Amino acid sequence: MPAQYEIRVAGLLDETAQQALAGLDISASGAVTMITGDFDQAALYGLFELIRSLRLDLIDARRVRGLAASLPR
Repeated sequence: MPAQYEIRVAGLLDETAQQALAGLDISASGAVTMITGDFDQAALYGLFELIRSLRLDLIDARRVRGLAASLPR
């Protein structure tokens, strides 16, 4: 089941990275780019692999919506 994630990477995306991430919400603030989208676990790991292959510097990844209500506390 998908959940919404925010992934932050260092720097601004070049045209190649923007094209590779087409379809996702991308915003930049200063020297940080935030990528937001709904991912299941397989898609999330695929995105991490794409970020690695684009040689982007991953800063942070966090779930912002979904699944939290079903997790044990």
